[in-house]
Amino acid sequence: MANTPKNIMLGKGVFKVDDQLIGLTRDGGNFSLEYENRVINADGDRGTVKGRVVRETATPKLQISHLELLTDFEKLHPGMKKTTSGSSTVITGTGIIDDSVDYHTVEFVGETKDGRDVSIKVENAINLENISLDLKEKNDVIDSITFTGCYEENASSIDEPWSITYANATA
Repeated sequence: MANTPKNIMLGKGVFKVDDQLIGLTRDGGNFSLEYENRVINADGDRGTVKGRVVRETATPKLQISHLELLTDFEKLHPGMKKTTSGSSTVITGTGIIDDSVDYHTVEFVGETKDGRDVSIKVENAINLENISLDLKEKNDVIDSITFTGCYEENASSIDEPWSITYANATA
């Protein structure tokens, strides 16, 4: 009897910022965890020794290739403001990161091959990347946004600010 795969996560899905869809993307995005581990070395060690590795940092990131550039541009980039008057809108920089509006919960919501929901979420996330928009003839402009998950100032827990949640397979 052949084994039917159940835990294949498909790449199709949607991106949300603060539980709101952000609009069209092209080439989707990428979830990554950047770990910094410190190896405690001692004289005579022939390599890394079990029990002497300390995780120093864990940095979750969710990168999104945003196609609808003018949708929520000021929300996706910190230190921005949008002013609308008459028939035009102007986006400018404020020079200040506002802790109350520039940190977000970002999420990719997709599914498994057998139709179960999957969510990848990064908490207290801020986009710290520079703005770089390729303006090329016969090409659409893509805004590449990378949200980095942040820890609370006086967090008592060492829990990392990210999660992957999925519905359990039924028998």
